[in-house]
Amino acid sequence: MNPWLMTLVMLIAWGAFALQITVKLGALTKMAPENRLNEIGRRIGRLFKIGFGQQKLIGRSRERGSGIMHAFIFWGALLVGVRELTLMGEGFVSGFQEYLPLLGSDSWLGYAYITVYNFCEVLVLAMVLIALYRRLVPKPERLELNWEGIYVLLFVGSIMLTDLLFDAARLNLVENFGQNLHFFQSAAYGSEWEWAPFTVLLASALNGLGEGTNAFIYHFAYWGHVAVMFIFVNLLIHTKQFHEMTALPNVFFGSLDYPHAIAPLADLEDESAWEEGRIGISKIEHLTWKQGLDLFSCTECGRCHDVCPTFVTDKPLTLKWFNQSLLHHLRKEESTLFRTGSTADEKTLVGEIIRPETLWACTTCRACEEVCPVSIEHVPRILGLRQHQTMMEEAYPPEMANTFKGLERNFNPWGIGFDQRADWADGLDVPLMADTKAEDIDVLMWVGCAGSFDSRNQKIARATATLYQKAGVKFAMLGTEEKCTGDLARRSGNEMLFQMLAGENVETLNNYKIKKIVTACPHCLNSIKNEYPQLGGDYEVFHHSQFIAKLVDEGKLPVGSNLKDTITYHDPCYLGRYNNEYEAPRNLLKHAASEPMREMPRHGRESFCCGAGGARMWMEETIGTRINENRTEEAIQTGASTVATGCPFCMTMISDGIAAKGKTDSMQAKDISEIVLEAVEAA
Repeated sequence: MNPWLMTLVMLIAWGAFALQITVKLGALTKMAPENRLNEIGRRIGRLFKIGFGQQKLIGRSRERGSGIMHAFIFWGALLVGVRELTLMGEGFVSGFQEYLPLLGSDSWLGYAYITVYNFCEVLVLAMVLIALYRRLVPKPERLELNWEGIYVLLFVGSIMLTDLLFDAARLNLVENFGQNLHFFQSAAYGSEWEWAPFTVLLASALNGLGEGTNAFIYHFAYWGHVAVMFIFVNLLIHTKQFHEMTALPNVFFGSLDYPHAIAPLADLEDESAWEEGRIGISKIEHLTWKQGLDLFSCTECGRCHDVCPTFVTDKPLTLKWFNQSLLHHLRKEESTLFRTGSTADEKTLVGEIIRPETLWACTTCRACEEVCPVSIEHVPRILGLRQHQTMMEEAYPPEMANTFKGLERNFNPWGIGFDQRADWADGLDVPLMADTKAEDIDVLMWVGCAGSFDSRNQKIARATATLYQKAGVKFAMLGTEEKCTGDLARRSGNEMLFQMLAGENVETLNNYKIKKIVTACPHCLNSIKNEYPQLGGDYEVFHHSQFIAKLVDEGKLPVGSNLKDTITYHDPCYLGRYNNEYEAPRNLLKHAASEPMREMPRHGRESFCCGAGGARMWMEETIGTRINENRTEEAIQTGASTVATGCPFCMTMISDGIAAKGKTDSMQAKDISEIVLEAVEAA
């Protein structure tokens, strides 16, 4: 042991680490503020479930094997981390562990500790070898072979191997901790070592090499371990392995209300914000500190590759590359940001760091966030960049210009006269709120723009209203007083237009004292339920599948299982991943159809987007293959005759996909309400 050398090594290594981490954490503090310290109890629960429990890795049906492999590396590394503390103590006092409370060899906990870290070291070493094999032989596309990933695994493997060698050589040289070195030839090792079978096995292999060789291995393995550990700690801070330090905090600070509502821009009335270009995100310092932590926490695992509808269909967007581009820029600017509070580089994020076509490709489906093992929140950052592009630069896809005009003039994206909003209900005798008192109705039927103006979706609105009437539900609609919820305005970065539309809707709803709302559109559902509270609108909001399911359960709608359709169900992103509703639509379909539903391979939380979210419904899709056709092909492969869905956007995209695939004679798209109505009428 050499306490003076160990002291010098630790001062240099930890001093260098402290300087580097100070700059990185200091740069985060100079970014935009954000409150992530609420509800500590829930955050701790989230940390144990997603962070320590590795839920998103081992809970996913696809690639569960590699997820379990990483989880074992993570758990093993955590347990071996305790070993590192005792090993550093060895540099000052031989047999340091023996002096620690509860960890001495005369304690059952000490024996358990020896067993656990011995098994964990071998387990981590085995998992590292498997990971190296996967990177070098099968080479999964999402992992992208690079030397950084290879040398990180080699570092981890070296840390495990040197520790095993150190213990094995020490076992051959020292009969009991704290005694002078002498070669110990007997195979009857001390009882505490019987709890470390891998160490005993390795020691037996080294025993025949003699005292001199074992003494060399003893010193070389120890100081080699110390050197590798400290070099690794100081290198990883500049690599993707920095996530080893930031991932758990990132999970802890993650959004509790996932899927999180987009925070409204509070400075739209601030003239200086417009003059200084502080609307939305255009520079790295405009990101919140949590969004900066997201960048540091990216493991570059590429799981977002597999689920991103834009990447899968050959468009220039994958959230891994998106993160890497921003992270490289942040690393370049972090010292200046730490010192001055702003970046020195005049590059704009969109155009020079992120290509415009990359930014606008996102459908905001949040499949990437669903699978991200470290809870990175991609979508709010993308929308922040769109806000600056739309409101400050007026640099949005050209086809959005007419959409914005339609919203501004007639409060719907098609620009159809707002006085025609209630025409879909001709002959149904649906009452208007203007002629009704709030206490006289059970629910407000929020029709939405598609149900009001799109000919295909008008049929869905009529089917839904008919079901309510058959069930004896007292309901009304706003008619011409209803405006677009503003979802597409917010997702396309036009926050000012969103707040105008949403504010007027909130005022109308509050004036009528509306408490309960039902809508067939998940985008309307998400806006009214999750985002209108930001503007003073608090309501109980249901998707029509949830409300109809309740009516069926209460016996108000007699549904017979007489339909001969073979059905597959497409999960709308804004109903599933945004509002956690997967079962109500399926339960209704099980009631209505005589045959079991045929699930697509990608369904539920792992469902694939139709391509219409994030305002993409109103943008041209000219790069790669069409997302809706990719999804439709998956539906066709099930052999189903009907694709059921519960979203007007999905209805349009799936219907177009069926037509593009030439399957209109053998397949059709129907809304849940249409299928239930058929089943009720056939009962």
